[in-house]
Amino acid sequence: MTETIKILIADDNELMRLLMKRLFSKCLVSPNISETKDLPDTINYLKEEIIDFLLLDINMPQGDSDPDTIREILAIQPDIKICMFSGNDKAVLEQSFLEAGAVGFIQKDENMGDSLQKVIKSVFN
Repeated sequence: MTETIKILIADDNELMRLLMKRLFSKCLVSPNISETKDLPDTINYLKEEIIDFLLLDINMPQGDSDPDTIREILAIQPDIKICMFSGNDKAVLEQSFLEAGAVGFIQKDENMGDSLQKVIKSVFN
């Protein structure tokens, strides 16, 4: 993909957003990265801006993300690629989010960089 990929990182933790920005910059050439801190801001942002890839935390202030959130976002932007991002147990949650339309699930752990690379390759290559 040669054009700049527009990414939105939706996570309430500032350090996690910073880390993921760095990881995206390692995986992609000149990504255009924006950030939101909670679910209402994320939904409002997506109503205003077209995004290629959303990294969406599950547990955030003012509302947690669930499979219905994925469906709501896809109704707003049908072409967006949504990847879940959570410290919650991936084994328990991943399937329901994938069935709702997410393209991946990254566990917040020491393997986040490798997991992000795999998702990016599967979505954009």
